[in-house]
Amino acid sequence: MSNSGKTKKRIRKAAGAVVAEQGAGKLTIEAVASQAGISKGGLLYHYGTKKELLEGMLDDLLLERGALFETDKDHSSRKKLRSLIETEFALSSEERATAQSILAAGAEDPALLEPARDYFQTLFKHISHEKDDPTLTITVALALQGMQLLETIGLYQFDKNQKSQLKKRLLELVS
Repeated sequence: MSNSGKTKKRIRKAAGAVVAEQGAGKLTIEAVASQAGISKGGLLYHYGTKKELLEGMLDDLLLERGALFETDKDHSSRKKLRSLIETEFALSSEERATAQSILAAGAEDPALLEPARDYFQTLFKHISHEKDDPTLTITVALALQGMQLLETIGLYQFDKNQKSQLKKRLLELVS
């Protein structure tokens, strides 16, 4: 990875930390620059606007999930769904905070969410081709995404035991 790529990654990580520590409303260029240990001008060299930074953060968030569908095309929909369940339940507080800030920004600028729309189009395209029971795999994906959305926007927080039981049950359903 180039020095520029490393700096951009450090900036995105700093932005996630700002949101995780202070909330989505405190995500400013100045706060991120301070957290990343660079000047505001240095940050703006890499990300000319807050929107560009948010787009980079969204790309990071979707990268791992999208890789589930880009590689190993021979894997079954259920195997991919199991991988998605594992990935979603492993979200860090920074990743959840990043998702929250992107959702908040997306309310003001819906175009910002276009990569997420593309991701969900790909997700449901892949799992709807499940041979045995496509409705079951879609239902499990919807349950998983609904749970994550409730937590991300702060409407409900599942405790550790609930999450463990939900994960176990979702994995059982797709086995």
